[in-house]
Amino acid sequence: MARYSDDFIEELKSNADIVDFVSDYIELQKSGNRYKGLCPFHSEKTPSFFVNPDNNFYHCFGCGAGGDLINFVMEIENLTFAETIKLLAERSGMELPDLSDTQRRRYKEREKLFALNKLAAKFYNYLLTEKEMGNKALEYLKKRDIDQNDINKFQIGYAADEWQLLLNFLKKRDFSLDLIHKAGLITKGKNNSYYDKFRNRVIFPIYNNRGEVIAFGGRILATEAADYGPKYLNSPETAIFSKKKNLYGLHLAKDAIRKKNSCIIMEGYTDIIQAHKKGFENSIASLGTAFTEEQAKLIKRYAEKAYIAYDADTAGNMATLRGLDILSDAGIDVKVIQLAEGNDPDDLLRKEGADIFSEYLAEALSLVDFKIEMIIKDKDLTEPGVRIKVLKSIIKLIAEIEDELKREIYLERAAEKTSFKAEVLAKEVKKEVKKIKSRNYRKDIEKNNSESKKVDLNTQISYYQKIEEQILAHYITKPELREKISEILTPDDFSGRAAQLADRLFKGRVISASVNNDSIKDELDNELYSYWSEIIVKQKSSLSEARIFELAEYISSYKISKSKEKICKFLASKNYDLDKLNSILVTFQKMNYNIERRD
Repeated sequence: MARYSDDFIEELKSNADIVDFVSDYIELQKSGNRYKGLCPFHSEKTPSFFVNPDNNFYHCFGCGAGGDLINFVMEIENLTFAETIKLLAERSGMELPDLSDTQRRRYKEREKLFALNKLAAKFYNYLLTEKEMGNKALEYLKKRDIDQNDINKFQIGYAADEWQLLLNFLKKRDFSLDLIHKAGLITKGKNNSYYDKFRNRVIFPIYNNRGEVIAFGGRILATEAADYGPKYLNSPETAIFSKKKNLYGLHLAKDAIRKKNSCIIMEGYTDIIQAHKKGFENSIASLGTAFTEEQAKLIKRYAEKAYIAYDADTAGNMATLRGLDILSDAGIDVKVIQLAEGNDPDDLLRKEGADIFSEYLAEALSLVDFKIEMIIKDKDLTEPGVRIKVLKSIIKLIAEIEDELKREIYLERAAEKTSFKAEVLAKEVKKEVKKIKSRNYRKDIEKNNSESKKVDLNTQISYYQKIEEQILAHYITKPELREKISEILTPDDFSGRAAQLADRLFKGRVISASVNNDSIKDELDNELYSYWSEIIVKQKSSLSEARIFELAEYISSYKISKSKEKICKFLASKNYDLDKLNSILVTFQKMNYNIERRD
């Protein structure tokens, strides 16, 4: 892939402190000459994410994610390479050099998509607020207690009941048909014709967390819904919009979420608008009820607690419950607000006000309590068959709670809600816990051993392996040492993954004058790339050049010594023919020559 010059990349990375940047997303604690914290790319309870400020690299010993500062920003912000360079340059106060032709095309298309969506949002807003055709939409919003301040804050708009109004407007502004289609603003019809995707709808622009318009949601105004499609219509997936990676209202809510260390998650656009209007500015919408891991990680960046404010029917369905489990697995404390049947946050806030909603927040149930409520909801517990089924479901749920004290608390609550005897529940839960432990014993042992090895940077590998990794890390990060190291060692002097990586390094297939993360990722498979970032994070910057060369000599001598020992054992076995003997003697002579040459 085309890229900026190596000199510019190195200067950019040296000017941007990776510890400072990563600390915006996760809490880091000093650990020797490194920093560690909970990985932002997977759910974990024990920190296995390490940052090495000496060479601006990170590596997670849990999921294998790793790379340099540029790679971190690309992954966590879902940016392209060019966008990342721009962001880092702005933060570091550096001026950008010219982009390559390939980068310029990719970057410009995304920039045009952002510009296109921004203009479309303004156009929709203009139709709503300045044109007579928007009066019907204004009336709808007024009935929902959404005023001009709310319209301005969320840039609400209106898509006219016309086939090509937006399309013609954008074409006059020199946006190509192809780009407008890529943005998801028009739909292809028959005979290569195109028409506006959103028609006769109230429009809610969807922003990313940086405040850029990336998509739209439209609420139908027509009574004949079949003529215009579904009640709610969202933009399709595009180069700048992925439904599973974004949350409605986050660009406005993120500061309040950080401050309160909690967010309130709702379903609809108007729910969020009304919540912000009433002072609950940490409210966001999930763009669907089934949460994704990407959304959970996004929330975890800002808060440790999430209140779920869905209507009763939505909150209890299986897709929602799976989504709540994803939030919980990401380390988020999930609380569920129980709204009355047929009610939603928008209705509650408009009709009963902020104080009543605050009471609902205070009475929100833990995820386990809510699941117990769902298990017993509408069940006739006087019926023996139903009672047994409910009992088994509750036992299974409580047995999965790892904390013994929490398990006891939920046992008491379940007994109270179901009139089951607490001692009977406790006895059955104990049996189920034993089954779970027995079933997962081997898996847990393997996992614990694996986690132990991953989190401990060095003690789980041999002294020889540590030396191999230090040599390769210095080979990668210190170009001035490469020629000398290459004179002492060959890829054959290494073992395992170190040998695979050395083969690519020494042949110049990965790096030449400097380290460029993009070319590395193109050349190495996922496992070897993860190993690349691992050894750099573990690199000891205190080692002198002389010490590195001593270690290289040791590796070479060690390899020769082991080979000679193996040859001697083979000769002693006398299990060989003359051709094999001749081959062994030639190898032996070469090893002696290499030793004499070094001496």
